[in-house]
Amino acid sequence: SAQPAKLEPTSLVKLYGEFTGTSNRKGRCAVILTEKDLIVQRLTSAPVGRNKVVLSLKDCVGCRAYRGNDSADKAAYLVAYFYPLKRRWMSSRVSRQRVEQGFRLASLQDPQANLEEAEKWARAVRERSARQQFPRNGELLMSQMSHPCQMMLLVNPQSGKGQALTLYNNHIQRMLNEAGIKHTLVITERQNHAREMVKEADLSQWDALVIMSGDGLLYEVINGLLERPDWEEAIRTPLGILPGGSGNALAASIHHYSG
Repeated sequence: SAQPAKLEPTSLVKLYGEFTGTSNRKGRCAVILTEKDLIVQRLTSAPVGRNKVVLSLKDCVGCRAYRGNDSADKAAYLVAYFYPLKRRWMSSRVSRQRVEQGFRLASLQDPQANLEEAEKWARAVRERSARQQFPRNGELLMSQMSHPCQMMLLVNPQSGKGQALTLYNNHIQRMLNEAGIKHTLVITERQNHAREMVKEADLSQWDALVIMSGDGLLYEVINGLLERPDWEEAIRTPLGILPGGSGNALAASIHHYSG
């Protein structure tokens, strides 16, 4: 028979539930949310250690609840996305690798009640992730992010020998969707295209401008902001840089000096 979950100390447990997986409905697991971790333990007769996964909320980029496409299915679904540092196979290097944890919640007869339970979990995971990632202002961040973040993402298709657009299509687009960040993709067509666009854009539409390129495109964007009549306000727009060039010295320096 399946072993009951070996719980964390009660004072640490914020939520506890027993769900099935999204791909394997026969296998049940205990899911425990603490202030710092999401703990998943498969309920089997095997020793506990082999079936326990601990995922740090510091590595969580997003969590969502949804109903399936089958109207006859009363269940709701919960999925959380993590990018923990892991050692690559046959390598000493570590890098962030994607981990997706999905659960099916079907303990209640009412489909809406199952969805509300899944949404409660998703909200709790997101809130605690923000606290872990931004300990000083996690609560403030969550209140500010109660409306969907809108981002303009500028990509130079020539950067990194043409790799920037491939990186967007294969990785970045999915990560932004997982994080619940709405974005408008702008593919630059010529030199100074980004500069001209940012100079004339209605910046009230955007919470952030993110540049995916080498160092040159960020230089264009900053110059476009400084050439606006409202430049003192415009230059306070949050800027992000995703390394998509060949060298990426600026992105490396920013990441290093910001810790």
